[in-house]
Amino acid sequence: MDTLTNSEQETVLQFITITNYPQEPHTAIHYLLESNWDLERAIISYFETTPEANEILNQNARRVQLNNPENTIDNNMSTPPASSSSNNRYFPSNFMDSIRRKIESFGSSHDQYLPISNNDASTSRGFLSLSSKGKVTYITQLILYLPVLALYKISAIVLYIITTVFPFIKKITDRYSLNRHSSRSEPKGIDPSHTARNFISDFNNFYLSDNKIDFFEGGYTSALYIAKRDARFLLVYLHSDEHDDTNTFVNETLLHESFINFLREHNILIWGGNVRESEAYQVSNILGVNKYPSLALLSLKTQTTETPEGTTTSPPALSVILKTQGLIPVDKLVDKLSSQIERLEPTLVTIRAERQQEELARVIREQQDQAYQLSLQRDRQREEERREERLLQEITDQWLKWRAFTLKPEVDASKKGEYARIAIRLSTGERVLRRFAKDVAIEEIYAFVELSEKGLLNSGENVPKPEGFIYPYLFKLISPMPRAQLFPSRKTLIKDEPIVWPNGNLIVESNDS
Repeated sequence: MDTLTNSEQETVLQFITITNYPQEPHTAIHYLLESNWDLERAIISYFETTPEANEILNQNARRVQLNNPENTIDNNMSTPPASSSSNNRYFPSNFMDSIRRKIESFGSSHDQYLPISNNDASTSRGFLSLSSKGKVTYITQLILYLPVLALYKISAIVLYIITTVFPFIKKITDRYSLNRHSSRSEPKGIDPSHTARNFISDFNNFYLSDNKIDFFEGGYTSALYIAKRDARFLLVYLHSDEHDDTNTFVNETLLHESFINFLREHNILIWGGNVRESEAYQVSNILGVNKYPSLALLSLKTQTTETPEGTTTSPPALSVILKTQGLIPVDKLVDKLSSQIERLEPTLVTIRAERQQEELARVIREQQDQAYQLSLQRDRQREEERREERLLQEITDQWLKWRAFTLKPEVDASKKGEYARIAIRLSTGERVLRRFAKDVAIEEIYAFVELSEKGLLNSGENVPKPEGFIYPYLFKLISPMPRAQLFPSRKTLIKDEPIVWPNGNLIVESNDS
């Protein structure tokens, strides 16, 4: 854990808190690593790959229903575990509950739990642990259950077709699911954002709310992340479309103008879910909800602890500060929310201000770093230019020494017909006369002029010619009458150039002239 960043440590703690992870904290890291530190994917992966976690949720749900029958929805709506078959979404809750109660009563009479689950591992353990008589009874019940299951599935499909053709029947019965795709057993890899959008679409269509409530279009863990990142209040709404109070609560409280204005005024992030969905069902277990509809207000809180060393304040953490279950008048709900928001709003304002200061400091540091890096880059560029200039000067000096050493000596005047007699006026105004061998290239004249003007005619050294280097002459030789330019060719011989053969008169001019 010590090797993780603060952000990664917070993600691990959120994972442990949400899943009630029973083992050592460091063993939970591999779930997050496999999910590339995506908290939602890690939680889904944990529940999908850990049958014991789903069994704990099942046992907790049954324990709440057995110990608190008055707090359950209609005392009959016991929704299936998170791993229940997706077919259950098509059947009335009283039918599924009666089947489940019979099987659970059978399991309790044999001191065994007979799970209703698609989890092969947990089902196999439960079945193998039964006695021979129990196995026979289980198989008999299964044989009786499957035809009834098929019959109700067909009936549900027919009902769906009828309610699609005649929408008013759907509103009259008010028992058909808001989301015909809803199920606590979601296919592996389903995007929580897709489930959230389905809930919002069904909610708006059924209650004709026309997006009056701006539900968050993402998963629960994403809503937690945004509420923490932006230091906002998060309101979690959970309902069951099969509960008698749902319509009343939605129409008289949730969609009431004063409540909607209250949400907008305080910029409250609201996330909603139907407990028939796997994620919403797990959220209800995490928040300890056992009666619907339910609202839970979450906010960042800090805790101050007195220690021998002094007062210490814990980092801000999301906590449930208010929870309502069942019907509640809109005025009373707004009053309760207002009192909590007024109490904690200063804390959130302080947190936001601190984060703005941190963000401003971060931006300033980034700008300073960028300026420093830019300065370093300019310094490196200047140093590279100086290095290249030094290297070029070294190569140029080496070439001049080589060229002075290889320059042909002036031809003796007695060798008539073997030389060209050329008069040259240098850039300094000095006039020189030299006899050049007829069989050397025109470039020999340019080399003579360059070495003469630099005073290097007699400073040649036996050094190698720089490989691949071509000396750039920064002047040109012009014949004044008629005016013509003599180019420093390395292939054309002096005897083949009429400007200088057998005699020539040249003037040195700058290339810029």
